[in-house]
Amino acid sequence: TNAVLFEKNSAEQRSLASITKLMSALVLADLPLPWASTTVVTNADIDTSSHQLAPGDVLTLDELWHAALVASSNSAVETLVRASRLSEESFVARLNAKAEHLHLASARFVDATGLSSGNVASAWDVARILKEALKNERIARALQVGEYYVHPRQNGKARRLCSTNLLLTAWVPNNFSPEEIAGKTGFIPEAGYNFAVRLSDNRGHSVRVVVLGATTSEARFNEARDLAEWAFGGYLWPD
Repeated sequence: TNAVLFEKNSAEQRSLASITKLMSALVLADLPLPWASTTVVTNADIDTSSHQLAPGDVLTLDELWHAALVASSNSAVETLVRASRLSEESFVARLNAKAEHLHLASARFVDATGLSSGNVASAWDVARILKEALKNERIARALQVGEYYVHPRQNGKARRLCSTNLLLTAWVPNNFSPEEIAGKTGFIPEAGYNFAVRLSDNRGHSVRVVVLGATTSEARFNEARDLAEWAFGGYLWPD
């Protein structure tokens, strides 16, 4: 319903880091991409700070989609943008056009991955991005996958990718079941540790929680969990 149950500095514009990938996924989902087709990951696609994908990997677009949303692979996003046949500039223009269409006054994008600190929005607008993203079944399903295997065609050896959402993988203790958790993380030094998540109770009630700029990785998950439990414990839904 967009009712705000708790807020703190919710209009402050902050760097998004990999929460950007939610908007990139929305733009990619608008395109007629052949998800079962394969493409090769090039040197230009690779983010050298991560090792989820390697140059020369031959993967389907669907595998790259999951690598981007499950494991937050920057290399996967770059490969998907290239496979879309849009230039980086055209893709970023579509990100900003999508933000304008959704009336996200605080949102600005300069790249597709979130590596740039110039990708910004408020917590309030991130909550709206998350709501829009979860309307898309392809996005929602990927955000609820805790563990995913890609199968590079050049060697046939499966490679495991784990979700960066530590509530989903239960690395951070919580009482929510996997089907009640759908979220996206983000981190770059300029942003701190970010997390946007929808959490549901066992009666089907849902809240969205956005934490931007937590000081540690674990803190963002603890804060989101605690805020959701507080909301479920302190509010009644008009069933």
